[in-house]
Amino acid sequence: MRDAGASADVWERTRAGWHVVFGVFVAITAVVLVADGTTTGTQHWLALALLATLCGAYASVGARVLHTVADSPRSWGYLAVAGPVTVAMFVLTPVASVMLFALYPQIWSMVPARRAAWATSAVTVAVGVVVAVMGEFGVAAISVAVGLVVAPVLGLWISKIIEQSQERARVVAELAATRTELAQVSHEAGVLAERERLARDLHDTLAQGSTSVLFLLASARSALRQDPAEAGRHLDLAERTTRENLTELRTLVAELTPAQLDGSSLPAALTRLTERLHTETGIAATTAVSGTHRELPTPCEVTLLRATQELLSNIRRHSGATTATVTLTYADDHITLRITDDGRGYDPANRPTGFGLDGLRERVQRVAGELTVRTAPGAGVTVLVRLTGGCPR
Repeated sequence: MRDAGASADVWERTRAGWHVVFGVFVAITAVVLVADGTTTGTQHWLALALLATLCGAYASVGARVLHTVADSPRSWGYLAVAGPVTVAMFVLTPVASVMLFALYPQIWSMVPARRAAWATSAVTVAVGVVVAVMGEFGVAAISVAVGLVVAPVLGLWISKIIEQSQERARVVAELAATRTELAQVSHEAGVLAERERLARDLHDTLAQGSTSVLFLLASARSALRQDPAEAGRHLDLAERTTRENLTELRTLVAELTPAQLDGSSLPAALTRLTERLHTETGIAATTAVSGTHRELPTPCEVTLLRATQELLSNIRRHSGATTATVTLTYADDHITLRITDDGRGYDPANRPTGFGLDGLRERVQRVAGELTVRTAPGAGVTVLVRLTGGCPR
């Protein structure tokens, strides 16, 4: 959409042209007055003086109120000078009738249509009276006749264009206001979406990492007296996890790619996650990749990574599983991530809270994917994430 400056109405864009037209009429009148041999010396100079007066009035007032249709005192003040001066020039010499063709458009562009019609009629009648009194039925009569026909037609045309211009300006203003409102709404929606995204990322990274640290510290405390070496191993893992959490936090703040994907492929990142789960818990966690690996758009890889983090965290905290498998499959028209465990499972009709599946499903849907869960009490859990749409390529 064009801005307010570019949407100025037709009158504003053609104002300079109207000044030129007025100047042309003045020049024609001046040349004709100078060349007219029928006008006496006094009449000649008086007509030129009136023409100069008209030019001064236009330059000081008329040009500024032209096409405002404001019905302002300044508009009427200018017309109160321009009308009588033009008629007076016509009284002195009929050749001054040229200026009528400059006066009529000015009337219609400075005051509302109804009053412009009355003002134009008054000027035309005054000129007609002059013609009748002076008995000039040549050029003067033709000028009056043309004025009677042209004035209302020209006036209606000008009024219509002004109305259209004003309506267009009103519509543009409304559209600009609507655009501002939509931009505000879009901004607020973007802020909300970003907050939700950050909340999910914090849950998928820092919260899970903190859980791992707590688990490792508890294990270290238990092993501290009986097996100091094992306690040290747990502490080393806790330190490494804390450092990775700090890296993730810096990444979130900088809104960069997740640290696990920084310079690494998605399969490698998933492999590190399952290896960590095995190291920290003893669960036999493995990663398998089928199909030809290819780079995916960053939002898709981030979604698959976050899904794996969330689901492995659930296995760690809730499943009681001894084995877990992460399978990443690259197909021509879709990507699937399957995570299974042999844990206790649960009744889908009475799904426990705190598993983070709702937030994960929303994240998957944001990249045109779908998430399904298959489970039953005592039968473990299988979660399938399938990405289509813009992810495969």
